[in-house]
Amino acid sequence: MAIAQQQKPTDRATSNTNDFRAAMSAASARDHDRFEAHLRDDVTFINPMVGTVDKAGFRAFHTGLWTGLPDINYKVERTVSEGDTVVGECTVTGTQRGELAGVPATNKSVKVPVTFIVDYENGKVKRWSSYLDTATLLRQIGAMK
Repeated sequence: MAIAQQQKPTDRATSNTNDFRAAMSAASARDHDRFEAHLRDDVTFINPMVGTVDKAGFRAFHTGLWTGLPDINYKVERTVSEGDTVVGECTVTGTQRGELAGVPATNKSVKVPVTFIVDYENGKVKRWSSYLDTATLLRQIGAMK
């Protein structure tokens, strides 16, 4: 790549932020293919509910989550980006209409703050870490008091 064509760090951060927002839109639409278009084949996904998994595990996690919360919505509240890392603060909402975390459908609404730390490599997600208060989620669906 010629020097004039190289992305500046701020351009890369902006591009990655835009990509993160597009991925969250695809997740809200429960569109696996559109969401996975943002991921590298060797992506690592880290989440307190499933541990550390690969791309297939990421899809399996979303399949279960989207079955449990078929009207899920990921609202991006804010992002902070630097270089190849995007931190996204989101609010996840939905209604538990299917099994979730081993709990049969309750038809209860959930609203959970989630923070994602997403590392990019060459414009695609290399590592996606999710941080959420699983106890709040479990309380909201009636799995714990």
